[in-house]
Amino acid sequence: MKSKKHSLFSLIYRMLAVSFPHLFFLYAAVAMSTIAAGVSIYQGYQQKKIADANAARLRVQADREKAAGERNAQIAAQKRKRERGRATVAFAASGVDISQGSPLLVEAEDDYQSELNEATIRAQGADTAWKSKSQAAIEVAKGGAAVTAGYGRAAGSLASGASLLSKE
Repeated sequence: MKSKKHSLFSLIYRMLAVSFPHLFFLYAAVAMSTIAAGVSIYQGYQQKKIADANAARLRVQADREKAAGERNAQIAAQKRKRERGRATVAFAASGVDISQGSPLLVEAEDDYQSELNEATIRAQGADTAWKSKSQAAIEVAKGGAAVTAGYGRAAGSLASGASLLSKE
């Protein structure tokens, strides 16, 4: 039975192809342009999916970069506190009064420079994070553009198929 259906289908196909070759190829071309339109739209959405995944990865990276800047600033602050403690001990061991005069000015200047250093480290982390967030926004825009381009290619394919119909 299956071979008869296959044979019947083959017979009808050959009959139509021989009897109406111009219609057969016309409908085949229209069908192919419709398939091409669907594939174009699908490709656009696939590119958007990839761009969205890249954007999500970049946002996570931005959060990590900002956290790393904070962590590095904390490490610098801890290092400063240890160095300050050593200096205080050294001043005290040498009999210098650290509550007034030059040692106090040196410590104040050291504190100021250390705070500047910590702020710079935090700013660098925030700047790096901002760059990643900006790149994420660009990826999202690329995804939207890919979908739009897919629809544009689809419209072109359908217009091409429609132009074949208008010739008939």
